[in-house]
Amino acid sequence: MTLERIVFSVNGAPLPHTSAALDQSAEETTRTAQFDIAWTGAGIPCAPDDEATITVSGALWGTGYVRDVRPGHDENSRTYSVSFVSRSCDATECSIDHPTGLKRDADLGDIAREFDVLGVGVEVKAKTIKKAVHKVRPGETLFETLETDARAQGVLIHDSPEGKLVLADKPEGRHAGALLRGVNIKRASGSLSGATSFSSVKVRGQASIGVSASALRAEAEARGTARRRRPLIVPFEGEATSERLKKRATWEAKRASGEGVTCQITVAGFRDQGGQLWKANWLVEVDDDWLGISQDMVIASLTLSQDGSGGTTAKLSLKDPRALGGDNPRGKSNSAWAAPGSTDADYREG
Repeated sequence: MTLERIVFSVNGAPLPHTSAALDQSAEETTRTAQFDIAWTGAGIPCAPDDEATITVSGALWGTGYVRDVRPGHDENSRTYSVSFVSRSCDATECSIDHPTGLKRDADLGDIAREFDVLGVGVEVKAKTIKKAVHKVRPGETLFETLETDARAQGVLIHDSPEGKLVLADKPEGRHAGALLRGVNIKRASGSLSGATSFSSVKVRGQASIGVSASALRAEAEARGTARRRRPLIVPFEGEATSERLKKRATWEAKRASGEGVTCQITVAGFRDQGGQLWKANWLVEVDDDWLGISQDMVIASLTLSQDGSGGTTAKLSLKDPRALGGDNPRGKSNSAWAAPGSTDADYREG
């Protein structure tokens, strides 16, 4: 296994560290990292909001800022814990200051670019529906103004190594090789819960114009994975159309089921069998008969860790690909790991 070299640079200068943990998620807008800094100079090694980058063996992993600096010492030694946050944090923490707060005839990507007033940057990998008018509520962040429509259209919002927002509606790649019990899996555990599993998800909404049944009493229903009757009714956010309601119901059923069904697998090293760094929202084949999994899974989140001795591990949190908008993996896993299928929701007028 090749020793990885993690470089944490602040204001263009590398800071030596004794341990590092890099966290990334397809379901979070901002990646973070934590470092124990080996500092022997005067004062503190850096300050909050200093510009920072992280590379792993030369490949850019994160672009952002120092978030927290925690110095400490006893009579003989001192410690400095420093955290990193992606530049996408400004999209989740700062209000939109826009001349009009209004955008017409725009899809989600258009809206993101229009209200990205801080220049975070946007990468659009999802096809979304246009809306006639989008208006920012006073005080909203960029993430908040996007999140409602993103949820309605089955779109994930995460960040890129450059710190830009990424809008995606399905897994973005596939890792080489597989995760195999007895071969490269060091540790594995699972969490299966019925708390977020429902037999059906109904989404009900109204249109702003008209008094017909389609305008006032529209509903879409998607099947879930619960084996007993457990209905969930969700009010639709925004202007209801048959297409929007059906997409929202299908996405909600998949996400709800996926929330309660995850497995965590720890492997040595930071890379797949093809040499690619592990990435959130990428597919990987998993074959672990003790967990009952034999199918493609999607990496929902991950942590890359390195200690002072140079030991490197990746802890991957995985879900059925359908839970993040992917296709049916058609494996041989126990049915308890499955998310709802990709069949379209049913639409009806009340």
